[in-house]
Amino acid sequence: MVLSAQTIHNSGIHYNLPTFPAHDGKKYTAIVTGANGISGSEIVNALVAAPERWEVIYAMSRRPPPSHNDRVKSIAADFLSSSPEDLVVLFEEEGVKADYIFFTSYVQPAAAEGEGLWSNTEDLETVNVTLLSNFLSALTLSSIIPTRFVLQTGGKHYALHLGPTAIPMTEDTPALRVPHSNFYFPQEDLLSTWAEENKTHWTVTRPGFIIGANKTAPINISYALAIYASIQKELGLRLEFPSDIAAWDINKDLTTASLLGYFSEWAALTPSAADQALNIVDDSPFSYGKFWPILADWYGIGYETPEEDESKYFVVTMPRSPPPRGFGKPGVVKIRFSFEAWAKKEEVKVAWERIQEKEELRKELDPWRSGESLVNVFGTLDAEMLGGWSRTQTMDKAKKMGWTGHVQTDEGLKRTIQKMAELKMVPRL
Repeated sequence: MVLSAQTIHNSGIHYNLPTFPAHDGKKYTAIVTGANGISGSEIVNALVAAPERWEVIYAMSRRPPPSHNDRVKSIAADFLSSSPEDLVVLFEEEGVKADYIFFTSYVQPAAAEGEGLWSNTEDLETVNVTLLSNFLSALTLSSIIPTRFVLQTGGKHYALHLGPTAIPMTEDTPALRVPHSNFYFPQEDLLSTWAEENKTHWTVTRPGFIIGANKTAPINISYALAIYASIQKELGLRLEFPSDIAAWDINKDLTTASLLGYFSEWAALTPSAADQALNIVDDSPFSYGKFWPILADWYGIGYETPEEDESKYFVVTMPRSPPPRGFGKPGVVKIRFSFEAWAKKEEVKVAWERIQEKEELRKELDPWRSGESLVNVFGTLDAEMLGGWSRTQTMDKAKKMGWTGHVQTDEGLKRTIQKMAELKMVPRL
């Protein structure tokens, strides 16, 4: 057996982070797209924290993110409405070059009234494949060919949103994909073909539900949880659990956005990660049953356990039969209440208005400012919490390649809520 050793370090709630001595002093340039979002902003933060490796970071988004570091160059770039030729001109004007690229751009088209958050699969594919296609074409025309192109997709690759899937979820080959409409598939195929044509390499990262603090990204379960707990406290109520004991008990892996930032750098710089898809979760077993008392304690209120009277649940049977695992009965969702329906109560809206006034929160971020915003915030939390089947993504593949990073998920959630409070999105704990 050949022994190998590496140096690791801790940073705040992040433990056993890798180091990159072979890359120190290289002064790389990087493009980070979607730099205004939860993932993109944390990738920028991870690169900024390593000046010994990263000299210039081009942070691209439709709305250029604010730059607080002279190594970060913010660029307004719209990959959807701009042609590749338009982007070429922009890249030339801004002097863009890149040794590495991190692509996290994502657009969530509004679903039809009364439909689920990700029900509009055709629109999702059209928009998000176009984002990547235009960007890749512009890179080719500009002769900007990175050493590695890191594309972020997600856990929905495994069809976990359609019912029980094979557990643990492993990074299978394209031939073993669960057949369903998902824009991640054409994105991955497009990137791998482009990389082969341009004699370079790609890596795909697949996080679970991402927890992070970002005022421009409302599709964020930690934001909805903080608002829910704050309003229940304001109303003198306890935390109620929306689903059954199965949803209370099962493991649901989450991904802390800041850990995802560190992982993305590792994925880009690790030779064995070339041309591979990799899961990235906190690797911290997590259940809402264990977390519910913790969340209640943070807000100084009580909590309820799941309703035991089965007759009080509204039962939804998922339409996919058999479920994504390939056999057995379709997934069943037992609903005591939905957060989206809860948010539409007048007393809830009024309570949030009082909280905003008392805490001097940023009213332009108010989820009640539009119906679409309300669905994005609370419909996301429903999608996360209501299903009674496990969501476990194994980190075995990345660990074998040398990844060692770890966050305890409840610590990630607490830090996220504290950061959102600093941004005046939610009250302080």
